[in-house]
Amino acid sequence: MRFRPDHGEPAAGPPEGTRFAARLVAMRVRALWRRLVQPRPGRWLQLASYLLVIAVFLGGGFLLFHRLFLYLASLESIGLPLLSRVLSTAFLAFMLMLFLSSLVTSLSTMYHSPEIDFLLATPLPGRQLFLYRLAYNVFYSSWATMLLGLPLLAALLAALRMPAAMILAASAMFPLFVLIPSLAAVSLLLAAVRLFPGLSLRNLLGLMFLAIAAGSWLFFAFGQPHSISIGQINSAAELERYLAGLAVASHALLPSAWLAQGLLAPPGSGAWFVAARLWMLLITAVFAGWLCLRLADRFYYRSLMERVSPASRASRVSPLLGSWLGSRFPVAAKDALLFVRNPTQWAQAFIFLSLLVLYLGSLRRYPMMFTFDLWKVVVSFANLAFAGYILATLSVRFIYPTFSLEGPMLWLVRTAPVRVSRLFFEKAFPGAVGALVLAEALSLASNRLLQAPPGLGLLSHLILAVMCLSVTSLALGLGAVWPDYRETNPSRIASGLGGMLAALASLAYVGISIIVLAWPAYLYALHQWQGRVSYRGALAVSLLLFALVSSAAAVIPLRLGLRSLAGRDA
Repeated sequence: MRFRPDHGEPAAGPPEGTRFAARLVAMRVRALWRRLVQPRPGRWLQLASYLLVIAVFLGGGFLLFHRLFLYLASLESIGLPLLSRVLSTAFLAFMLMLFLSSLVTSLSTMYHSPEIDFLLATPLPGRQLFLYRLAYNVFYSSWATMLLGLPLLAALLAALRMPAAMILAASAMFPLFVLIPSLAAVSLLLAAVRLFPGLSLRNLLGLMFLAIAAGSWLFFAFGQPHSISIGQINSAAELERYLAGLAVASHALLPSAWLAQGLLAPPGSGAWFVAARLWMLLITAVFAGWLCLRLADRFYYRSLMERVSPASRASRVSPLLGSWLGSRFPVAAKDALLFVRNPTQWAQAFIFLSLLVLYLGSLRRYPMMFTFDLWKVVVSFANLAFAGYILATLSVRFIYPTFSLEGPMLWLVRTAPVRVSRLFFEKAFPGAVGALVLAEALSLASNRLLQAPPGLGLLSHLILAVMCLSVTSLALGLGAVWPDYRETNPSRIASGLGGMLAALASLAYVGISIIVLAWPAYLYALHQWQGRVSYRGALAVSLLLFALVSSAAAVIPLRLGLRSLAGRDA
């Protein structure tokens, strides 16, 4: 890799460098294809199960979003403005999550990956090396958003009966929208690493924490977090002002608003309105890509050459963790120490905590319009469903990869005089305790902010505890059934095919549980409203069904995982 001494920009690389980059991409594609179709007992059955689960997920998501969009579109006067505001807010949340995820993963992908040392010794030119790692980072940080966006976009286009031209425009707008925050995060990281050559993931997370705290304060202090809430409307003039406020674009200078406006073009606006939003997204993506390349040409190779690994400092571990826990639960203590010492492990936890803080802040900031007991029950039950979704996500991200992270050294753990069931227990213990504490704290804080009835609050705590044990067992068991011992990055393990199956299974369990518990919650809400509706019998039956579903979700994956792990040679 040759650089001009005056400007520090890479000269044109040799032809073999470009061919080598093409061979690298081809090798990755072939490796992925072989992994999918390689002849192995049960491979085709496993692949068919993956495709079936993905099809069920996409189909179920389409039906859910389609019903929701049809209902909102049927509301006269308020439906489309409210749908536009909801989509704009949802796309803004997507964009923030993409930016944070790409910012965290790009530091390890672009600078601290073992593959970087190998690529620096090859004839790969500087720009091709950067583009290769950039594409790798963008794919792993955004593929889940692309997958989730497919049923949402399809349902929206079907509910509003959009023409074929609009379908083509949406197919172009959404990938551009996903690309913009990923490129912006990499550009910010390139400049930050150049300014602070010793930047580590711990420092980056600290800066992100300060930025998120400041941004949250500014948003809740000066933003419009209550713009879609409905207060007391006593006259037609107040209703007109509310509708006019919905019609005003929220965060109009952000790509999330452009995407929502392009998908929900006002009647009679013509094709130019959609084309203008598509052009704005395209120009922004092109500018973000150009800026990213310019920063890479000037800073990336120099930062790689000046990279100095900070001296590792001895971690301060409490005597309780080092002696008491280590002597009684050695595998759990080892996993806890690895989690604490490796910032890559808790980087995603930091993002989750940041989003939960924003969620609780929004509950605190929103005007409390739910003084009616019926709405208190409805909102509290929706909060329970959200907490269950958080549990499912955390279990797949942090518990599913535990067996895969042992790698080739799993044989050493298997030779220890420890039963397989004890090994499973110690693997699940740290993650289950952390998820349980987080879920119960979230439930306690949100129930207090929502002023939930005491009985419903206590019941939600018990339900979340059972859900935590079930999703932990489910993720751990499936992680032992479909391990990936060749991968060392837990994010990529959770993003693999097995992780996707575990995520869909966990979400399916949470969804079934919420459906089972919805009927007594509905009767209890009517009881709070009318006072003569009996709900105790339905509650007993639903709790029994919930216990059966939770037992099946916990026991079946655990038995499969125990059988799979016991069948492997030590």
